Amino acid sequence: MKAFVLLGIVIMLLVMPLSMACSGPGQSSYAVSADSIRAKHQALFDISAKEGGLDAGIRLNEAGDRAAEYILAGYKEAGLQNVRFEEFKPLRWWPENYELSVLANSATPGKKLVAFPLWYCEGVDNAELEVAYVGYGTPGEWQDIDVKGKAVLMDMKRILHFIPSFQMSLGKAWAKDSGAAALILADTLIDSPSGISAGNAGKLKNQQGDKAELYPIPAFSIGKSDGDYLRNALKSGPTKVKMNLKYSLAPGHAVNIVGELPGNGKTDEYVIVGGHYDSWFAGAIDNLGSQASMLETAKYFSQMPQAGRNRNIIFVSLFGHEFGGEVENPNAAMGHAAFVEKRADISNKITCFLDIDGAGSWGYEEKGNTGQIYATNMDDKGGIFATSWALTEIAAEPTYIYGKGPWGQYPINSMVADLAGPISNAGWPCLLLISKHIYYHSLLDTMEKITPDQVYRRTLMNIDVIKKLLDSPAGYLQAIDGNPKAAREVKNIPDVSIEVIPAKIKAGSLILVWPGLWNGNMVIRPDGIVYDFGDNTPTEAKVAAGHVYQKPGTYTVTMTVTDIAGRYGTAKQTVEVTE
Repeated sequence: MKAFVLLGIVIMLLVMPLSMACSGPGQSSYAVSADSIRAKHQALFDISAKEGGLDAGIRLNEAGDRAAEYILAGYKEAGLQNVRFEEFKPLRWWPENYELSVLANSATPGKKLVAFPLWYCEGVDNAELEVAYVGYGTPGEWQDIDVKGKAVLMDMKRILHFIPSFQMSLGKAWAKDSGAAALILADTLIDSPSGISAGNAGKLKNQQGDKAELYPIPAFSIGKSDGDYLRNALKSGPTKVKMNLKYSLAPGHAVNIVGELPGNGKTDEYVIVGGHYDSWFAGAIDNLGSQASMLETAKYFSQMPQAGRNRNIIFVSLFGHEFGGEVENPNAAMGHAAFVEKRADISNKITCFLDIDGAGSWGYEEKGNTGQIYATNMDDKGGIFATSWALTEIAAEPTYIYGKGPWGQYPINSMVADLAGPISNAGWPCLLLISKHIYYHSLLDTMEKITPDQVYRRTLMNIDVIKKLLDSPAGYLQAIDGNPKAAREVKNIPDVSIEVIPAKIKAGSLILVWPGLWNGNMVIRPDGIVYDFGDNTPTEAKVAAGHVYQKPGTYTVTMTVTDIAGRYGTAKQTVEVTE
């Protein structure tokens, strides 16, 4: 009996510290649940998919209203404070009636295509247009093809799963500039039309949309099989399509959903956790899994003692990433612009905007250039996007711990997803951990391509990142951030000096150079020190460098030092080179 009592005491002593740690400052009493996340994910998916097919999606429609109400209730249930709608009034472009058909020619019967209009394009009234095929729209494919007055058929793939190829080839811009009457984007891999914006809703100011900027010709997206049909028709002879698109453009109504958690007052800064909830079609990966993850994350941090939250946290579900307009336009994301506009009073107190997007799925890739897709049987490839190396380091360990697939570090200030446009333009430090499978923005973005475990692990990944953000030194992440839009009081590094040996330099002999002093408190990376030797040879980026002058003369060695916050300084030294 005594043995059992002693054993019980030992077990209690072992368990007590663990139990206390789970409920102490900096820890949450809530255990994140894969089942809870999946239930939220499925509920949002059901709202989005209700209308089915091309009519599915959380847009400026009834599904958008229902999704907003669901998220609002979810934030309240999670325990966030001051949960509310923040309303704004964007311009609403809406396709009221549309159709795209291939007309019969001598060898091919006619066919109605499964086509979806590109948002914010001009309309057309039952026009019959000859088709001109230009491949992927690269200059070499475009050359010598007359597209004036014709419907341009352009192939499309998504580079790294999310960058439309026409964005890099500039094919969409060339179509309108070359006098084409219409544009048809044909996916060469996915048998579904894609959700794409061709123009944009205009700049949002004072919470209201301004004049829309429409792509000046009608534009449609079609899937692989319809693209193959149209290309085959062209092989048999001249081919025409019949195109109709009628749209409305009027003031609309949308909301961002916001909830807050106060910090303990030690650091007067804010961590913003945000992601968009609108979707082109059913949107399982883009972006409803992330919204389910955010609701679970909100509950985790609401059940962390306030004493353990070293910063204030704002959660925001944003509308308008998909429907603000083309991603390369800086004013594209309407809800993001509205959110930033309301944060002018804390803009210089933001530790980081952590974007929650593409929260985990199976990986799928194309076999070479065959048009065939295979499952990788691992998580889809993920990317870390950030405005500073410090933020990438914060993300690196959680991706290593929780990821079960390949991850890549993208160049600093490569802005995608919710970070493109108003968020990064606000000058805030930004971080995003994202993966988007090959079917994103299509009718095939469905629940079976995502397991509960994948979104669960991404949730844990983001929770770890948020903890690191909360516990970072006050002012540190703002001070070292590299966002080029950030306001900086100090624009250069004073008192930079350079060391050069030997004192007497002969042509054909080696000199050595390295930095002496730089008066600054920021970290300088090895590639942040660049030497120009003044003899028309390429510059060198390294900490210390050697150089050989081939001819006698007077030269100026210039060393430029750039820190990780983008501040810079220069030092110069004149050298005499003799024979």
